[in-house]
Amino acid sequence: MNSLHGPALESPLAAAGIPGRPLVAVLPFTPCGSDPQLALLGTEIADRVRERLAADPATQAILISSDFLAKAPPHALELICRELRVGYLVSGKCHATGAEPSLYVELTTTRDWHIRWAEFYRFGARRLLADEGEAMGRLVADLRTSLAEHRLR
Repeated sequence: MNSLHGPALESPLAAAGIPGRPLVAVLPFTPCGSDPQLALLGTEIADRVRERLAADPATQAILISSDFLAKAPPHALELICRELRVGYLVSGKCHATGAEPSLYVELTTTRDWHIRWAEFYRFGARRLLADEGEAMGRLVADLRTSLAEHRLR
């Protein structure tokens, strides 16, 4: 089990002895469509991802609010990341596909704005919020592994 207080705290970054803690900004996942429930789901999932990443002693994580981004000019995200020295960005989209929503998640480095990791959770967005947290644990573990692999290069 990969819980908030369990084995997940032994991060690949800490295990590899990588100096410094990367700052990861998590954006609310953008809803594809006008359904307000998708927007709420995307914000809640992003907050959980940020909480889990912040619980890792080898990572710092912040959440950039969708309200702020909606009022900001298009280039604001790049400026924010540069000013706050954000090294990585977690973002994505919520899709209303069939009976259950899907979620696309990507990890981007802000140094060159290349996507380093991506995953599509087809019909699985709500499972990320389930009480047992297994799906969320896997998502965060994948993000941590990708962060560690990228920082080792």
